[in-house]
Amino acid sequence: MPAKVISCGILRPELEYLLQGRNVEMEYLDAALHVDFDRLSAALTGALKNSAGDNPVLVIGTDCHPDMAGMTAAYGGRLVRARNCIEMLLGPRMAELDARSRTFYLTGGWLENWRNIFVDGLHWDNIDARQNFGRYDRILLLDTGLARIDEAQILEFFDYTRVPVEILPTGLDHLRQLLADSCRY
Repeated sequence: MPAKVISCGILRPELEYLLQGRNVEMEYLDAALHVDFDRLSAALTGALKNSAGDNPVLVIGTDCHPDMAGMTAAYGGRLVRARNCIEMLLGPRMAELDARSRTFYLTGGWLENWRNIFVDGLHWDNIDARQNFGRYDRILLLDTGLARIDEAQILEFFDYTRVPVEILPTGLDHLRQLLADSCRY
């Protein structure tokens, strides 16, 4: 029987790469769900109900919903131990980067979905975006080498936020270790 993994779609390229050739059944949730706790709860509990008895592993941040631990436990799931997808990729390195400047983090998946998250999900226009992102010194785009990084999308996101975007090549070692600690494949 394959291991069951339920994940936010943000990490799809990274998970498909790390889990290729493994006996794993993947289910991806819409990346923009975390901006609406009711929709995220409904999608997550639906996925967990469909996986009942499979003891699914959730590759979704423990902080992505206020009751993430409760929902997961109610259906026998296991959470990867990280607050969010950024921490899954950076691990303890995130604290070091945070100490340098006020940073908003993106992944390639976030970059592909930013309109769905901020414009469609949160209904932020350019003024809302600049007010909300104005507290950051930089936006750090984590490049795992697996998701498409499009310069035009970076420029569009910069135009939307007016915060400089820097690219940081990032490995998969921390996410690989989290999966090894959580999955039985």
